[in-house]
Amino acid sequence: MENETDLKVQRTAIKVGIVAVITLLLIIPLSMIKGVIWDREDTKDAVIIEVANSYAGHQTVFPPYLVSNMENGMVENNDPSDPNVKKTHTGKYEFYFQQVDYKANVETEMLHRSIYDVIVYNSKIRISGKMPVHEMSVTAKSNEFRFKVSDTKGFNNPSQLLFGGKSFDIDRKNGEFVANVAFPDSVKSGDIVDFCITFDLKGTESIFFTPSKYGSTSLALNSSYPHPSFQGTLLPDCRNVQDDGFEAKWDVSSLNCSSSDAMGVRFVDPANPYQQSMRSAKYGILIIILVFVAGLVVEFLTKKEINPVQYAVIGLSLVLFYSLLLSFSEFMMFGVAYIIAALMTTGALVFYFRAILKSRSAYMLGGFVALVYMLNYMLLQMETYALLAGSLVLFLLLCVVMYLTADMSKNKELPKAE
Repeated sequence: MENETDLKVQRTAIKVGIVAVITLLLIIPLSMIKGVIWDREDTKDAVIIEVANSYAGHQTVFPPYLVSNMENGMVENNDPSDPNVKKTHTGKYEFYFQQVDYKANVETEMLHRSIYDVIVYNSKIRISGKMPVHEMSVTAKSNEFRFKVSDTKGFNNPSQLLFGGKSFDIDRKNGEFVANVAFPDSVKSGDIVDFCITFDLKGTESIFFTPSKYGSTSLALNSSYPHPSFQGTLLPDCRNVQDDGFEAKWDVSSLNCSSSDAMGVRFVDPANPYQQSMRSAKYGILIIILVFVAGLVVEFLTKKEINPVQYAVIGLSLVLFYSLLLSFSEFMMFGVAYIIAALMTTGALVFYFRAILKSRSAYMLGGFVALVYMLNYMLLQMETYALLAGSLVLFLLLCVVMYLTADMSKNKELPKAE
């Protein structure tokens, strides 16, 4: 009797070892599925770049500044014996506005290229601000108002520049937008001059603004897009995100930021199938382990054997689920794709379990597979608490398995001492 018990324990240990090896081998096809997801995502990124090259790319709006072209009367005596010999010193001096205010209203749309969706936008930008007039600017030969955006293809419909109460035309020069401006005759050094300009700006996926080098900068950004991701080195001071869009405001100073900082938003596609498929695939090996453990428990309870080849087939079907999920999610909503892939996989496994076990326990095992997929989907929706919820679910399942397998081997009583 003891020999039979020991033989049964050895067979169980060997079976568990073989199933463990099969589990490890299934990491290979699961990794291949992840590779396919990465490749498809790289293809989408290539499509985004292609669209950006023809439409307009990620946009960054840089703050305006004033360039004073000097031709003053600095005297250098090249010949001390002749005091009338003078050398004119020429140069360009840059002056930055002490206050720059951005206002942007952004409207997004989806462009379809093949099976991929790309988020593009058309925004209405208003830039205004103030600066104290420098003496050099008043006496300069000419003054140029300059600003730029990162991708000029998206720049369109500029208004005339209002500068010091006058209107000036905008032109393009060396990758920047330039207006030759003149101060009113009554302006003197130290006076405050203001400006304002509006224009349309197209772009792809994100829009950012950089602060002025000196003084204060504000940004008021709003859009009807409900899924913003505020990025950059400067986050908004206040934001309001709702189902019909968002509003965000920034107020920064040159004392706590630099011109290399940026503030803005990236328009996130919540239905991105590749990110969600990858998140789901990360739980793949865990699902395989849970189903295999459930299979071993069913073997113990029903005294019916599932051989290693059948475990391998079950594991491959669980891996194939992620290929189905990825394929369907490229053509429909991720939730619908998940349900279809889960139903197909669970249905196939129920028929397979029925053929193997030839009992109602096949439906119990199939129900467990469906439960695991349901829990996995819930974890995918719980971004913040996914780890906590997943750990609690695993602990609960472990307790159930411990309870069901507690009597798998009987404790032998030690012989009593005579």
